[in-house]
Amino acid sequence: MAYCPACKAEWSAETEQCPICGREMAEDNEEKEDNWVLIGSIEDKLSADFARETLTVYEIPAVIVSKSGFFGDIGLPLHSFYSGKTGRFEVSVLSSQVEEAVDVLNMALGEKWQRKE
Repeated sequence: MAYCPACKAEWSAETEQCPICGREMAEDNEEKEDNWVLIGSIEDKLSADFARETLTVYEIPAVIVSKSGFFGDIGLPLHSFYSGKTGRFEVSVLSSQVEEAVDVLNMALGEKWQRKE
């Protein structure tokens, strides 16, 4: 059995790359080294999209999930129309790439994102 160290999905032993995220598969008995870590949040969709694209250019896998909108945590990129609050998008990266991702987001977004302490 092989597993993806990024998204933790298990696949048959002959699978070489994860069908979900494209990362190279690891053997089941290999140490599972990387975990996804929430590093911060962004308040608007345009900046969240820019952050995802910028991290992709730097070859840093990232997951950005919307925490705004009528449906809450399911990931819709909507701003809440029933309240005056702005949107919020949470950014997660692999634990081995936290510092590099923080540096990239600081450079690309500056004060448009807030690091989780």
